[in-house]
Amino acid sequence: MVSHEEMVEAFGDDWVNRMPPEVAGRHVSGEADRRVLTEVGMPLMFTDLLVFGDIATDEPRTVASVFSGAAEDRADFGDDLVIASGMGGLTCLSGEDGRVYWCKPGDAQRNGGLINSTLEQFVETLCRVSLLLADLRPEDESEVGELLRALIPEVSAIDPPSFESPVQYWQLLLLFSLRSIAAEWAYSEPTYPCSCTHSGSR
Repeated sequence: MVSHEEMVEAFGDDWVNRMPPEVAGRHVSGEADRRVLTEVGMPLMFTDLLVFGDIATDEPRTVASVFSGAAEDRADFGDDLVIASGMGGLTCLSGEDGRVYWCKPGDAQRNGGLINSTLEQFVETLCRVSLLLADLRPEDESEVGELLRALIPEVSAIDPPSFESPVQYWQLLLLFSLRSIAAEWAYSEPTYPCSCTHSGSR
């Protein structure tokens, strides 16, 4: 299992929080899931794509509480915990079998949108993706494609079924992240060898 220290390395000390054991005891049924949340922790955010919130202070959210007004339509999974929001939907933890799955507005049942087989694998994949992206500097769209093809085998090894899911959660997260890095690189302020470049003088 990925450690709290590895999560801090990936996201920063001020950006990783752990759930108080008493809160996990009330809201999380699986022992392994409680261990991940109380010992390893979660980041507050992943770039601007996913928002996790502060699990140390915020009350855990459920699918029914986020999609309020139609809880009766989600009677079988309305109590599932929401791990993160972003990319058009919710990242959820199944209280039935411990899978991490995708849920979007309008879903009336747990769909086949597997993200990871366990919460532990989700956190490990998230940490690995963050560390892999840290030093990458794609400069254009062609490099994005090359890097994506290089990263997928390494990341998918953590939980192969997650990369066979029709949701393609991690593939899209990697793609959007690489495109964002490439855009920042392309529009970053250029550096000039001397001040005369700015003066307009000949």
